[in-house]
Amino acid sequence: MQPEDIVRSGPNQFISQKGIYHELDSLISSSFQAPAVVTGHHSYDAFSAYTKLPSHWPVVQHKGYSSPNAISHIAEELKGADVIIGIGGGTILDTAKSVADALEIEVIMVPTIPGTCAASTPLSVIYDDKGNFMRVDYHKRSSYLTLIDHTFLLSSPLSYLQSGIGDTLAKWYEAEAIIRNAKDSLPLMVHAALKQAVYVRDILLSHSKEAVHSLQTGQLSQAFADVTDTIITLAGTVGGYGGRYGRMAGAHAIHNGLTFIEETHHVLHGQKVAYGILVQLAAESRMSEVEELLELYETLGLPRNMRELGITTQLDEAAKTVASHAARADETFCLIGDYSIEQIVDAIQVIENVSAS
Repeated sequence: MQPEDIVRSGPNQFISQKGIYHELDSLISSSFQAPAVVTGHHSYDAFSAYTKLPSHWPVVQHKGYSSPNAISHIAEELKGADVIIGIGGGTILDTAKSVADALEIEVIMVPTIPGTCAASTPLSVIYDDKGNFMRVDYHKRSSYLTLIDHTFLLSSPLSYLQSGIGDTLAKWYEAEAIIRNAKDSLPLMVHAALKQAVYVRDILLSHSKEAVHSLQTGQLSQAFADVTDTIITLAGTVGGYGGRYGRMAGAHAIHNGLTFIEETHHVLHGQKVAYGILVQLAAESRMSEVEELLELYETLGLPRNMRELGITTQLDEAAKTVASHAARADETFCLIGDYSIEQIVDAIQVIENVSAS
C-alpha cells in the first residue's frame, strides 16, 4: 500500500481561536521537554512582535526552499529535540514536517499566513535548492497539534490570503476531475472527500470577497475566520479522505511546470495553482467554468494569464516548458486523462486569449 492510499483525516489536535498563539508555551510544556522551532525570518519577526517564545527553545530561521539539503542540515542541528514547532508559511511548515520526520518526533504547526493547507497535511512538497519542484514526500505522522489564531492572521499580507484561496479552490476542480475520470469503483471515503471539496468550494465562493475586505480593513469577521479555517484545515481533509483522488491533478501539474520558469519564482504557490485551474479546465473544454472563475479572479486579484504571473517575454517557449513538465507520465495531469504536450500548450493559449478579451 502506498502512503497516498491511507486515509488520514487531519491533525491529531486542532484549535482555532482568537489569541491562541499566546498560549503556545502552556500547550506544549505539559507534553514535551525539549521543543525546537523551525521558522523563517519574516515569520519569526511577525510572531515575535505578537507574542514571545520561551528563551530556552532552540530556534532555526530558515531562508530558502524545503529542499533535501536544508532538511538534513536543520535535522542535524536540532538533534535532541522531542518536538518540532513549525512557525511560518507553507515552505517553512513543509520543512518543519520533514525535519520532524527525519528525527522521528512529533511536529506542531503554527501557520503565520493563510496561504496553504500545509499546517494540516501529512506531506511536504520538496524542491531543489534553486526552487525547482522535485517530489512530494508523505510522512509517518500527522501534526500533533495545529493552531489557528485569527487575530494574528488578520495582519497577513493580502497576497497570501489570495494565494490560499487559489490553492484551496483547486481542491474541488482537481478532486472532481480525478474522481469523474476514475475507471474503478471508489471507496466510500473518496466520495466523502468529494463532498468535502464541494463544501470547501462553496465557502470560498460565498465568503472570499468579504474575507479579503476584512483583511484590508483590519476588521475581524466570521467570513475571514471561516475562509482561513477552510484554507488551512478543511482543505487538508479533502486529500486526507481521498488520498490520491483528492490531492493534486492538472492545476498542480501546471504549478510544478511553472517552477521551472525563473520569472515565476516570486509568485506564491496558490497563485500559480489558481492559474493552473484555468488551464486544466481549458484542457477539458469546460469554458463556462473558466468564464466564471475569470470574473472571480479579477475581483480577488488572482492571476488570469502568464503576464500576470510575471512572464512577459518568450510566452510560447514558457508555455512549452510548462506543458512539457505537466504532460510527463509521472505528473498529476495524467490523473484526469491522457493529455499531450501540444494539448496542454493549446489550453494555455486558450486561457491567454480568453483572459485578454
